[in-house]
Amino acid sequence: MSTVQQELGVTSGLRISAPVQHQSKIVKFVDEIVKQSANEAPTSVEIFSDSGRWYCRVRRGDETTRPMGPYTKQQAERIQEARRMLIAKRGTARIMFE
Repeated sequence: MSTVQQELGVTSGLRISAPVQHQSKIVKFVDEIVKQSANEAPTSVEIFSDSGRWYCRVRRGDETTRPMGPYTKQQAERIQEARRMLIAKRGTARIMFE
């Protein structure tokens, strides 16, 4: 049987119902980084005021993101809660810290 037939799961004219899924080295590397970053310093989402304008940023240990805003206080609180939920769901691997 040829290598192509083995990869496609072809045996004597029969196909396997679910093809084997392969991940690239990049995907495996990204998955490993996500696992490592999950074990790092705790993450918080902060809001703060500067001259009456409200901003939101994410802090992980000594690292912070650039402030997002300006917002009203109510908008900043809503964004803070939304960011918290996203971080709880996805982690911080995709967040750009300075």
